[in-house]
Amino acid sequence: MKKLCLSVLLAAVSMSSALTVVGSPNDQVGTSGGIFSPSFRISTQRSLGVNGFKVYFYFSNDVANEMPLFIPEKTGYAADAKKIELQRVSSHVWRVMLDFSNTNIPSNSYYPSSPTVFFTALINGANKYNHALRPYPWGKGFHNAVVESKDGEILDGQHPNLRSRVGILSKNGSVCKSGGNTFGGTTVFQDVMISLNSEKSGCTSAISGPIPNGVYVSGRNVNFKYCIYEFDELPRVSYDYAVLRLDENCPIGSIPFSRTHDTENSNGSNTVIGPAWPNVIGKDVTLEYCFVPKDPNATRVYPLDGTYTSDYNTSVFANVNKPNLAVSTLHVDDEDSGRSSDSWYYYELSEDKANEKKIIDRMKIIMDGDDNTDYHLVTRKQNLAKSAEVADAHNSVNSSYVAIAPLAPAIKGLNRSAVAVELQSAGDAKISIAGINGAVVANITEKNLQPGVHQIKWNAGMVPSGRYVVKIEQNGMVNAKNVILK
Repeated sequence: MKKLCLSVLLAAVSMSSALTVVGSPNDQVGTSGGIFSPSFRISTQRSLGVNGFKVYFYFSNDVANEMPLFIPEKTGYAADAKKIELQRVSSHVWRVMLDFSNTNIPSNSYYPSSPTVFFTALINGANKYNHALRPYPWGKGFHNAVVESKDGEILDGQHPNLRSRVGILSKNGSVCKSGGNTFGGTTVFQDVMISLNSEKSGCTSAISGPIPNGVYVSGRNVNFKYCIYEFDELPRVSYDYAVLRLDENCPIGSIPFSRTHDTENSNGSNTVIGPAWPNVIGKDVTLEYCFVPKDPNATRVYPLDGTYTSDYNTSVFANVNKPNLAVSTLHVDDEDSGRSSDSWYYYELSEDKANEKKIIDRMKIIMDGDDNTDYHLVTRKQNLAKSAEVADAHNSVNSSYVAIAPLAPAIKGLNRSAVAVELQSAGDAKISIAGINGAVVANITEKNLQPGVHQIKWNAGMVPSGRYVVKIEQNGMVNAKNVILK
């Protein structure tokens, strides 16, 4: 197969292979906003040339759901492109597609002859807080460029697996560090601060129990601090919990729902700092959550394991009595007059309404209320005795049934002709594809399959390019994966 070498200006990066990535992307991280404008060239360090190709550059925008200002070049080598187009692939991830399907590169040569800028993307100036445009994924070298033949064969790079962003309550005064990654020598910190202005007259907003991380009450203001993280799937524990949703979709396996607070009507001052979309902070406040169902077989004590920050510096919404967890309750005194805006919204979870009600009842154990709101939270105890932790894990395992459940089926990939899945056990399998709004666009198959990897053929037909969710159900287990269909 022909392989291309993508020469992108990327500082201090080298690869010991036939492909070479050198230089630095022209990106800026700072309070004045971000610029994404990489210079690149294609190298055919092979005996075969290339007859037409496309290049994709992925980047993220901290200001979720806002389109960056996009300026394509129109002169010089850029005039060779049939199209230079900005495409949105998620709430905060964008890509630039450069179509050079009419451009040929001879063998053992470069195109362009020297690294060239073909486009510039900019943060719009209306946003004043610290944010940036940066390559996606970032912090692990320059892996956001993909080169394809004009027929869609990948010649260099790999389209990223998009993960969903959530907010984790984090200790006041602590610094949100996205996995310790740096970009351009600058460590990028991201958080979201939300303040609710609760009832003015006889306000009863308060925290009972230990003060949880990321929550504090000052007068009648209820304040939340969240660190932003990305997950394919949120860790499962032996109890239900919830986190703040900061993306179009919750991570795989978690369920969205929301609470609208009718906050103080008289001189209310709800505020937000940071990229809080899809949460709405205005006259009233709508907070979006992801509910993570419990796994009775889980041995993990607490959802977070310190990968991004100390798990003792975080809290999650949960209501469970365990010796290694401190339980708190936050009472939010919503507006006393004109309470019509106080509401919960439970997205359609299942066609099985009885099961849906059970899930909603479990959500209400964590957070509930009509005219006012009670949030329950847990924080891991820092001085936990080792024996208590071991005992908790032991009880979690032994309280489950003895029979070993089969491993969940996995989704390996999707293109316009086939869906690849891997099954760990035999059984009836149902595979479908849905849009990001949950509507099914294609039912792929529903039949008995044996263990192993299967390539299930399907006809994409008129299904447009975009982001979809591939879902597989087998033996009572469900798995799903976010994919991009080109």
